[in-house]
Amino acid sequence: MKVKSGLYSVAGFTLPPGEAQSAEPDPKPWEKTEIVGKALPRVDAYERVSGSAVYPSDVSLPNMLYAAILRCPHPHARVKAVDTSQAEKMPGIHRVLTGSTPGCAIDWYYNWGASAKLFDPNCLFEGDEVAAVAAESPYQAVDALRAIKVDYEILPFVADELKALEPQAPKLHEKGNQVGEVEKYQRGDVAKGFAEADIVLEESYSVSCLLHTPTEPHGCVVNWDGDRLTVWETTQGVFAIQDQIARTLGIPQSKVRVIGHYMGGGFGSKLDAGKYHIV
Repeated sequence: MKVKSGLYSVAGFTLPPGEAQSAEPDPKPWEKTEIVGKALPRVDAYERVSGSAVYPSDVSLPNMLYAAILRCPHPHARVKAVDTSQAEKMPGIHRVLTGSTPGCAIDWYYNWGASAKLFDPNCLFEGDEVAAVAAESPYQAVDALRAIKVDYEILPFVADELKALEPQAPKLHEKGNQVGEVEKYQRGDVAKGFAEADIVLEESYSVSCLLHTPTEPHGCVVNWDGDRLTVWETTQGVFAIQDQIARTLGIPQSKVRVIGHYMGGGFGSKLDAGKYHIV
């Protein structure tokens, strides 16, 4: 291809900018194809349909404990006190973690720029992590969560993103509710376009919140072998998970191995690490 004075020369034809012209007549229909239109066996098809594929939730290690996380039931609240005394006495419970547990004052950085503690007393959304337990079975872990008593101070909130930017809106962060700088994309002369238009119609449109709902829930299995950590995770990005875990725990990436052979759906929701990895 040669470009001269704004004209494109392709195979002897001169094309004005912005126009696509074929240098040859339309190709004839294919008579025979080797790949297109033919079914090809998926390399992991048998493992998936036979049930022999090992997902992270299928991994079982010797003497493995099961973790469960207690989450805030309010969209905005402050944790005033957490009573774990009854949960700690229950059978099969090895550990109960809260924000006051030694070693749990870990900084967590969200991918939109905000930061919080692993178990932050200021709960920013319904589902924020408040406490966690480790037990010999998942049923014992869930029973222990029910025994934890939390005293919440319920705080005001708004669920509309535009109302949340108003000056009088309840603040989630010290600097306000806007996290990060506004990103703008612009091309052309918008003002000129409006001025020359015969009709200008302005409307506001919105859509409901969309949540990823994969068949396989989020979760992982972890194993410490000395100072090396292996994580079996249902993830779309093993290297992103490795990086976030290493940075949060303050250990070299070479000490963290993330294995993600099979995943039961993700749709973009399993690209980043979550607090549950650190718990």
